[in-house]
Amino acid sequence: MKVETILVERTSKAGKSYKALEVTINGKIRKLVFLTDAELELIKLTSISE
Repeated sequence: MKVETILVERTSKAGKSYKALEVTINGKIRKLVFLTDAELELIKLTSISE
C-alpha cells in the first residue's frame, strides 16, 4: 500500500481559507483531514527540523 500526504491550503465555498492534509492511498483514493491549530503548529515545527 502506498500512502502520500501533503499539506494543502484551499478556499471554502464561503470564501474562507483553510489548511488540511490531503491523504492519497494507492494513487486512487483521496481524503482531506482537517486539522486543529495545534496540529498545524506541530507540522510546522516538524518541517522546520527537516
